[in-house]
Amino acid sequence: MIPRFIAVSAALFVAASVHAVPIVRDAALTLYAQDLGLVRETRAVKVAGGGFTLDAIAPRYDASSVRLAPRGFRVLGWSVREPGFEWLERWGGKPVRVVEVGDRIVEGTLVAGDDAALAIQGASGTTVVYRTQIKEVASTQALEVTPPEPALAVAAEGAGGEVEFSYLTGGLSWQAEHVVVRAGEAAAEWSASVLMRNQSGADFQRARVQLVAGEPHRAQAPPVPAAPIAMRMAAAEAAEPAERPFAEYHLYTLEGPYDLRDRETRSGTLLAPRSVQVTPRYLYSGQMPGGVRAQLQLVNTKGSGLGVPLAGGRVRFYQRDEAGALLFTGEDRLKHTAVDEKLTLEVGTAFDLAAERRVMEDRRISDRERERAVEIKLRNRKKASVTIVVEEPVGGDFEVIRRSHEFVRKDANTLEFTVPVKPGEEVKVEYAVRVRW
Repeated sequence: MIPRFIAVSAALFVAASVHAVPIVRDAALTLYAQDLGLVRETRAVKVAGGGFTLDAIAPRYDASSVRLAPRGFRVLGWSVREPGFEWLERWGGKPVRVVEVGDRIVEGTLVAGDDAALAIQGASGTTVVYRTQIKEVASTQALEVTPPEPALAVAAEGAGGEVEFSYLTGGLSWQAEHVVVRAGEAAAEWSASVLMRNQSGADFQRARVQLVAGEPHRAQAPPVPAAPIAMRMAAAEAAEPAERPFAEYHLYTLEGPYDLRDRETRSGTLLAPRSVQVTPRYLYSGQMPGGVRAQLQLVNTKGSGLGVPLAGGRVRFYQRDEAGALLFTGEDRLKHTAVDEKLTLEVGTAFDLAAERRVMEDRRISDRERERAVEIKLRNRKKASVTIVVEEPVGGDFEVIRRSHEFVRKDANTLEFTVPVKPGEEVKVEYAVRVRW
């Protein structure tokens, strides 16, 4: 059923061809990982007629988060009107094209709308598109007037002065991209860059940028990030940022300033290349059959070559071939990792290591007891010896009644065997358990 709408009165967003992008200059930007940014500015203002207007605001800003700290005068209050809705009456009954988050396109005749949604009559019926999902609205007919940008009308007393103006906005985010270049079995070079994305609807010029590594709790789900229409890339900066603890998170301050345009993705240096010590690890898990997994382990300490808080993000692994060309070998996701924590990263499936698992016996002893015997064959086709860790799931209350190798209980339901395998060798790991329930 189509929701009841008030009289057609407004539009959400308009096409870039008819809508000027607000330009925010000399702001301090704090970027979070989940489609959230804090914009802070200090502006000189003159109070006239009982107030003043603050314009050049990111269109995706959260009006409830606005903070004003005046210096030299008094702020009595403020009001805001979301721009664009008053122009919908010009499009009522006309063909429109709506682009939603995720780039789904809805085309048809605009028949109704309010501050929450639009109703569009198409060939297959009426589609309701909610405001939170709209990225762009365009009419095939030219607008008579260009819609205004967001603005804040501030009531004030005094002659004026400076005001610190801040707000939260959607459309700003960042992510860490780590690169690990292997240099032999136990050595590698680790570096990291930051990708900053601006889908806020505003251009930021000469911005001072800080990045928060961590997951601040939100009272409600953050807005769905808008996918870029046309991505613009900017070159990486070379300087490594200053980093320090901040509340329950870590704060990175980039050397700047930066220009960050709307629909732009910009890179910068997060961690300059440094040599690190790594430990190869090979794992076969009975819970995840499909081969022997190659992993890398390291401890985030100065002794290993790191010893810095690592921002969560993607880790890509590379290694040079005989000609010196750098080749991609795998990737994993890294969580935010504090100093002195241990990292285990998935690289891929080892080509020259094989594993076969068979249940050799599974018999019922009584109504509440069973015995199960398992055999695992491990083969090494490498030219060097390896150690393969075997993890075996065992449910219920159990005891191991036979085994070919020593083991430890990784947890209540997992046995862990550490098995050396020489080049060209096949090793059998056998065990039997009695399970009660």
